[in-house]
Amino acid sequence: MCPDASGADRYAPPDRFLVLALATATYAFNCGMGLMAQLRGRKYGIWHHVAYALVVVSALAAVVWAYHPALWLTVGALAIFPKARPRTWPHPTLAAVGAIGYAVAWASP
Repeated sequence: MCPDASGADRYAPPDRFLVLALATATYAFNCGMGLMAQLRGRKYGIWHHVAYALVVVSALAAVVWAYHPALWLTVGALAIFPKARPRTWPHPTLAAVGAIGYAVAWASP
């Protein structure tokens, strides 16, 4: 870290709470899109895939800057997602498993 003229760190790592909140929010948003697609027959096409890419990036950022071992459960579920076809039982099951990883990360220090 290199302090600036005010003595503050210019390159301080991101706040743990902010990173975890952003990762959780992107995950929840993408789950919401998935639920709308499943239950209401909505088609999001490329946007659901773009959201998935943002979810993966934010989950990896959470592992780096808001580390909690339970986040690996989320990352593992995200890694398997491409193999789970939409509208099959593994797709929502993986979504729930990933959500459990975030819930445990929030619930325990």
